[in-house]
Amino acid sequence: MRKMFNYYLFNPSYVDAATNVLEDNLQTLQGLFSIRKPNETFLKHDSIWDIKVADGTFAEVAFSSFHDKQFSNQVLPQLLQQINSVETQIESIDDFNDRFRIYNAFYGINFQGIPEENCICDLTSYNNFYEKNNWELTPQTLWERREELFSRIIFCPNVEAQIRKIGGTYLQQIIDKIRLLDNYAISCWNEGNFSYGNANNNAALNISPESNSTMNQQDLDQL
Repeated sequence: MRKMFNYYLFNPSYVDAATNVLEDNLQTLQGLFSIRKPNETFLKHDSIWDIKVADGTFAEVAFSSFHDKQFSNQVLPQLLQQINSVETQIESIDDFNDRFRIYNAFYGINFQGIPEENCICDLTSYNNFYEKNNWELTPQTLWERREELFSRIIFCPNVEAQIRKIGGTYLQQIIDKIRLLDNYAISCWNEGNFSYGNANNNAALNISPESNSTMNQQDLDQL
């Protein structure tokens, strides 16, 4: 699956960080990494080891000065090894957006010169960033992410062209209706044929069946 959400450990945000603050931040990082979704990836540049924090370099403090020795000696090395390394440092959100698609944020402690909405330092800011961007879709990203976003909906091939033709004018209304239909399919439709009446009774869908002429035309198109 294409990665859509990218989080980069921002080196400047760790400069002069106190040891206890750094430990808390990296433990939070481990928690976020453990619940990451298939469309999320974490990134770093290997120069992070040499960043000067309050009591030494990042590497010296992280691996020898933390209160939680098990985290420092076992969990943290495995965590940082699993985080992908980039070849050149990412210096700004514009640089980030030029190099990675689509939703990019920096992870760290103290951010300067970075838009607040692109900064993650804890679970709350992480959740806010993900939820804000997860449903901000264009016709292209809606089609690209359809299987990820709607687990019980199968789109016909011609739907892509219809969505692109409509563009952004009614896109949010379309997304809202598909979300309602997907939620209905997950929670209420577990067996049997699809029922318009049951769907309308259990969700705010207001679906009406196709006319006979439309159904007949579709049958002819499929022959």
